[in-house]
Amino acid sequence: MPDTIAFISNYQHPSRDSIEWAVREAFPEYRFQNVSVSDLVKNNRQWRLPNLYFLAKEYGFRLAKRDVTVIDSYFRTGYLFRKLHAAMADIVQPERHVFTFQVQSLFDTSVPGVPHFVYTDHTHLSNLTYSFFNPRHLRPQCWLSLERMVYQNAARIFTRSHNITADLIRHYAMLPEKIACVYAGGNVPIASNYQVDNENYANKRILFVGDDWERKGGPILAAAFQKVLRIHPDAHLTIVGANPQLNLPNCTVLGKLTLAELSAHFAQSSIFCLPTLLEPFGVAILEAMLHRLPVVATTIGAMPDMIQEGVTGHMVAPGDSQQLARTLSSMLQDPERCRRYGEAGYTLAISRYTWPEVGARFRAEILKFLRKPSLAVPRLRLQAARAADAIGQRFNSPRWG
Repeated sequence: MPDTIAFISNYQHPSRDSIEWAVREAFPEYRFQNVSVSDLVKNNRQWRLPNLYFLAKEYGFRLAKRDVTVIDSYFRTGYLFRKLHAAMADIVQPERHVFTFQVQSLFDTSVPGVPHFVYTDHTHLSNLTYSFFNPRHLRPQCWLSLERMVYQNAARIFTRSHNITADLIRHYAMLPEKIACVYAGGNVPIASNYQVDNENYANKRILFVGDDWERKGGPILAAAFQKVLRIHPDAHLTIVGANPQLNLPNCTVLGKLTLAELSAHFAQSSIFCLPTLLEPFGVAILEAMLHRLPVVATTIGAMPDMIQEGVTGHMVAPGDSQQLARTLSSMLQDPERCRRYGEAGYTLAISRYTWPEVGARFRAEILKFLRKPSLAVPRLRLQAARAADAIGQRFNSPRWG
């Protein structure tokens, strides 16, 4: 009888480790095998020379115009896609593996005879919904056809938000019943005795968390904060992740921090702001909500899933620094509203956006496809404090970014 799960990923990030944790906890009756796509590429050196040929063939013109980068394009060739798909047959066997679970949708790692599941926060064609995205950066049609195979060969596609579910139906002709929106959890550890430390939301501290300053709307926030200071000269902006060169009063740029260090900055802030212009998901939003912070973000991507307008925070039009400044200024004038939004956001996040809850949704869907589901009773819904402690132990050391 098959008794092993193949967990397949191609990047290192706290979210990837959180997903692994959720799958392990949801299926404790099975063995677990990690499969790294990047290691497969690295170990198959015979792929390098042919892949350079396909790199030039598929991306040469756009590389010359600097519309795409060499590193990103090297891993997005049709040749490498097909090679990785074929190589999985030597790793996954129907007699051993009960199912395969793939993080993100950059490759097709399905194997015939083994139920295959994909968990993703994006599709490539989702980029077309963002004004920030340059259409010249679209991958070639040959790659887009292969991306469709990723979804076609999956038994179930798990998404983090409803906008990606809609894009799979609209752009890739997937049937709605093939997709399950299971949401996601946060990665920042929260102490069981956590309390806000923000003078009951009156200290006028605004927190931004994001590594890509331009894409996540950093310049718009900086312009808005200059306007905020005219009304609230004692307001303060803290920037974590990115390291922009700014000449902005009352602004602290911290750059990359550990996840544990980041939790303290959530606690010491009154408002979380992420005026992002392009966002596959926005995990920092739900992490702020789990820290009882009101949220101000844009109307794009997964934000309408996470933010209830006028209940947990506010959404503004992307790129509108005037509207952003008015919204932030209004909230800084009303600490009680910030407190109320923070509590409502926490209630929503703890019921929907925790990894034990996501793991329970994985299991409920995956069991429908297994040949003989185990009778073992897993620990589906762990206590919130225990889950936070477990995730916290895993993520005290990695650096955020």
